[in-house]
Amino acid sequence: MSRHRDVLRVLSEARPAQLDRGPRPIDLAAVTAFPQETGGRASRRRLVLAAGLVPAVAAAAAVMVMVTVMVAQSPATPTPQPTLTQRPAPVDTPADTPVTARGLLLVAAEQVAADEAAGGRYWVTRIENGETRQVGPKARPYDVVIRMIDEKWLASGPKDRSWVFFQSMGAAPATAADEQAWKRDGSPARWTEPAPKGMKPVIISAKGGPRRLRTPDGLSGKDIHLLGGQPITSAELSALPADPSALKAYLLRKHAGTGSLESENAYLFWSANALVLDLPVTPEVRAAAYKLIAGLKGITSLGTVTDQHGRKGVAVAYTRRGDSGALGQIRLIIDPRTGHALAEESWSLGGRDKLMSYTVVISAAWSDDAPPKE
Repeated sequence: MSRHRDVLRVLSEARPAQLDRGPRPIDLAAVTAFPQETGGRASRRRLVLAAGLVPAVAAAAAVMVMVTVMVAQSPATPTPQPTLTQRPAPVDTPADTPVTARGLLLVAAEQVAADEAAGGRYWVTRIENGETRQVGPKARPYDVVIRMIDEKWLASGPKDRSWVFFQSMGAAPATAADEQAWKRDGSPARWTEPAPKGMKPVIISAKGGPRRLRTPDGLSGKDIHLLGGQPITSAELSALPADPSALKAYLLRKHAGTGSLESENAYLFWSANALVLDLPVTPEVRAAAYKLIAGLKGITSLGTVTDQHGRKGVAVAYTRRGDSGALGQIRLIIDPRTGHALAEESWSLGGRDKLMSYTVVISAAWSDDAPPKE
């Protein structure tokens, strides 16, 4: 599951129709889905296509395999980088928390700029991703949320290999109404989604699984992260400008090179979110990303919210309505006491607001510890 895919899906559904004239470049992130559990060890090149895709995109999936594998590779030369401290469980929102989106973001920028810079042997992230899927009979469908935890140990030097683990946390009805519909469906423990010809169907299971090693032999070479849906190396992350205007100009150059029809504001919000969520950048660059978001048009404050792990924070959002009337919203949830980003959520708004996907940052920090064996 890719959070980039779902952010793009929500924004795409809210796209003005006039922007869709002519062919659009294939979004490779949109052709991937969850890795499916197997009886043996996880394959480093395993790829599952999302249900409902036409066979024409299958050829593009091979390219995405390379991107997926390269995400966890280690750099050819050591690249010292600073720490992003682990997210503590936030407590009640302080009484003096700013009420405007700009105020919230500028305070967060000031807070993270004061973080201590450090480095380590591995950049370690533990992320929970969730995605809403519609299942059940065609006449009475309902939603379930699939949850997956990814744990990455990305080596900072050439002597170590990088390791990626994943764990399925199972699927469950999304809301109380969905739970009632699930019970009327006989309370099934698994669902099957059709797949393009030649591909195996996607199995959604209510039962979670053990933590598995996605990279049995580890990975070496340059580690590649994703920024704005495009690969970026640790060295490139280290060289990002700490000035908000320069950072904005850098991201706009990347946007122009993608051929994407997404608006500049949507792309900047999405990319800056990645910088404050879980990428290993300096405190100064993280602060610049917050200031960049603060200067964007259309960013609103949603006040105090609770993320999918029950942690309280404050949220800012980017919302857009397309010509079809579809309204999509991307939310960034921030701990007001530390300035650290807790989560990102994608919502479809309308008669009933619907959570489409989410990313929760459980922890993201440098470590000198040895990676776990399994």
